[in-house]
Amino acid sequence: MNNRREPRDPVAYKKERRQAVLRHHPDAGGDPDELLRALEEVDRRHGVLGPDRGDDPVSAEQVAAVAVTALAGAAAIGLSVAMSFFGRRR
Repeated sequence: MNNRREPRDPVAYKKERRQAVLRHHPDAGGDPDELLRALEEVDRRHGVLGPDRGDDPVSAEQVAAVAVTALAGAAAIGLSVAMSFFGRRR
């Protein structure tokens, strides 16, 4: 399954990946692990990695959406409890 997205700037993305390969490729005396880390960093900077990888940072909008939903749910539960409490006839 392909978890990759299109880069935000394809030309800059291709250029940075080439530079990383030229600097870190094992055939040019580089370290294979360092090459993989450099390529992942380029992918991360250009937004290529998908959410399934687990390394996408959570945006402020996503955090706000979850917080608002949780608060709305808590308010709805509180209102429901209050309505049932005050709605009882003695």
